[in-house]
Amino acid sequence: MSWFAALPDNAAGRDMVARFPDSARRIAAHGSGLPWLIGSLPPEQCTIVESGSARLAVLGYCPSTAVALAEQLVRIRGLADLDALAGALRGSCHLVLSLDGNTRVQGTVSGLRRVFYARCAGRVVAADRADVLAGATSAEPDELWLTAAVLGPDLPHPLADRTAWRGIEAVPADSALHLDARGQARLRRWWTPPEPTLSSADGAQALRTELRDAVAARTRRASAPVGCDLSGGMDSTALCFLASRGDPVAVTVHYRDIANDDAHWADLAATALPDLQRLIVESESVPRHFTGIAGEHPPTDAPSPLVRGRAVLGMSADLYARRGVRTHLAGHGGDEVVGAPVGYLHELVRRSPRTALDHLRGHRARHRWTLPQIVRGLSDRRSYAQWLRDEADLLTAPEQASRLFGWGVPLRLPPWVTLHGTQSVAAMLRACADHAAPLASTRGNHWALHRIQAAGRLYRLMLQEIQYPITHLPFLDDRVLEVCLAVRPADRGTPWRYKPLLAEAMRGIVPDPMLNRTTKAGTDSDFYEGLRANRSEVIDLVETAPLAGQGLIDPIALRNAVLAPNHRWSPALEDTLICLGWRPRIPITTTP
Repeated sequence: MSWFAALPDNAAGRDMVARFPDSARRIAAHGSGLPWLIGSLPPEQCTIVESGSARLAVLGYCPSTAVALAEQLVRIRGLADLDALAGALRGSCHLVLSLDGNTRVQGTVSGLRRVFYARCAGRVVAADRADVLAGATSAEPDELWLTAAVLGPDLPHPLADRTAWRGIEAVPADSALHLDARGQARLRRWWTPPEPTLSSADGAQALRTELRDAVAARTRRASAPVGCDLSGGMDSTALCFLASRGDPVAVTVHYRDIANDDAHWADLAATALPDLQRLIVESESVPRHFTGIAGEHPPTDAPSPLVRGRAVLGMSADLYARRGVRTHLAGHGGDEVVGAPVGYLHELVRRSPRTALDHLRGHRARHRWTLPQIVRGLSDRRSYAQWLRDEADLLTAPEQASRLFGWGVPLRLPPWVTLHGTQSVAAMLRACADHAAPLASTRGNHWALHRIQAAGRLYRLMLQEIQYPITHLPFLDDRVLEVCLAVRPADRGTPWRYKPLLAEAMRGIVPDPMLNRTTKAGTDSDFYEGLRANRSEVIDLVETAPLAGQGLIDPIALRNAVLAPNHRWSPALEDTLICLGWRPRIPITTTP
């Protein structure tokens, strides 16, 4: 298990070390000589530079050399001075700075790399895993938050930033944690989203450059074959073509769903990459969804999204490993980064009515909106806080009760959440509304950033399970997502083209037929077939999970939903099984 913890520049840090997992080793010391960083990290993901008593740790993937980082560290005089470097570094990494008795810790804007903190032995300590801090502080899982997590990726800000552990706090993705020498902490926001002013043409060129450089830096550094998923989706296909000079190993998985046309597009892409080392897994060899749902798997610090596809991803990881792949490039996060949720229409109709009407026609046909729904949604001027309060009142209402173009998708709990559970989640939403501020000033930009950070949180947990080969998600690099957010939402979200920003960015690199694709494949039938094939294990999970015994989930109603799944509640069923399937495991610790 890979992890790190950052200790304050205080003598109490020596006593804190004994509270952490036995796997802990001292990674680096403060300039004072006191413990600073402890944990267990691969050497290639840990770069530490010094300048006098100042220390900077770059933990994760960053193409910058130690020499270049040391040159930047010389210019830093205070914790806030790290803003410029953090806003310029490429890759995906944590930054930890020790300077004059103070410490700064931060993750990435996408949320793929998070920071948590808790009070330990009277001082605040930070870590990149919440369960590591839970072990050090004897924290317990938060059952109420787990019930709210049934909302899945729709769990709204700031509730989504909370952790699955009582007493363990999370640093918002746009902020850094500052620790002083006494071990006291404060949060400071250092990042704001760019203004979306770029045209589609300028944005496509910028995205092309960032993605090309992100992939090239990773393939250039790799000492073994690089793996790429050639799924047929536009995101993974783009990465395959960008990595093609490095002779990557590509895996294509053929799913059983006859409506899934990804295999056709993967085959088409492969014809343009004749030297590609391609591994094809035919549908009859693909593990059923939910296979191994009750089995042991690496611990995660929150409910893992792999409850459905764990066996499939594990199979792919094994295929890569057998081919000697150590670095795996995956297109996860592309959907959230290159597109724009429909909330952008709320502002577009005020800025550019003619364009908005054209987009509304397309979206209306696709989503089957009625004219009264559109008018009601566009005239809505509620604040983010009021939207949260209203959604708290509508948790069991029909979806149409919520207005279109709100600050997010309608929040709905499935019928197997009990009255007590529903009231508890509603109370949490109302409490959040009392101090909630949106992630951006407009609905479309807030919604877009929330989707990106939800993806970052989800795939972070996936990476905790699939630790080898090391998976990289270039679409969730901060510089890549910044470029996408800087493009006008109307250009990213047009209903008349599929992923137009990415298509134009890859023009001339990926053959045109693949860039003109208009469909996105699904695996609905694989979901239902997997549920049937593993029904007994799933039922056993439903009947024995601790959450089902807390009065928050009705196990009988949930059991019926497993036996006779309803398409309306299938996503919620998966999200519920994700929460029920989480078995919090505190890493082995040394008794202090």
